[in-house]
Amino acid sequence: MTRMVEAMRRQVERAAAGARLAFRGLLTSLQLRPKVQLASGEGLAGEQLDRVELMQQFGFTSAPPAGTQLIVLPLGGRSSAAVIVATEHGAYRFQLDQAGEACLYNQWGDFVHLRADRTIHMVSQAKVLIETDKVQINAASSVTITTPQFTVDASGGVALNTPTVAASHNVTAGANITADGEVADAGGAKTMSGMRAVYNGHKHPENNVSGGSTNTPSAAM
Repeated sequence: MTRMVEAMRRQVERAAAGARLAFRGLLTSLQLRPKVQLASGEGLAGEQLDRVELMQQFGFTSAPPAGTQLIVLPLGGRSSAAVIVATEHGAYRFQLDQAGEACLYNQWGDFVHLRADRTIHMVSQAKVLIETDKVQINAASSVTITTPQFTVDASGGVALNTPTVAASHNVTAGANITADGEVADAGGAKTMSGMRAVYNGHKHPENNVSGGSTNTPSAAM
């Protein structure tokens, strides 16, 4: 029995010696085109990492830059079957304010920050581009846009559906309004150009010496 136990112990020791635990590494390059990104780098003990699969959660993908710290897991204890299961780069990591917050960020400073005060703070240094069939915003209180220039290119028209039961529901402007086409009301039946034509040509009877109508306006509208 003693010999059998000793033999089993040696067998376990040999198996344990051949197994490798997870270890740290440093990324030097990354191949983005394969279906699973392939990372190359070096382990902290000098191990060379060549084309190791970078495993990420479904629905999310990132391309960590060179210098990123890696956690490498040799599956079955074999380096040839290793995968990378975690990455971190302290120089670029977004600094959160409180526990429970989350952030999506890149190395250039763009981010989407889900804050503890229930605010979603988004910063993009260049542009926010949305490509979709429809965009709908439901704001219970208000929508505010602050920008030096606001442009809407609407080939099918623009509709502002605002009740007129209160002055606060009207459409107001704090500066001039310029239109290349007509400005109309009454459902489009009355236009500014039509009003000018009526005004510039109008006459009405007047009790004067000749008993005729007044002349047309001296200054056209």
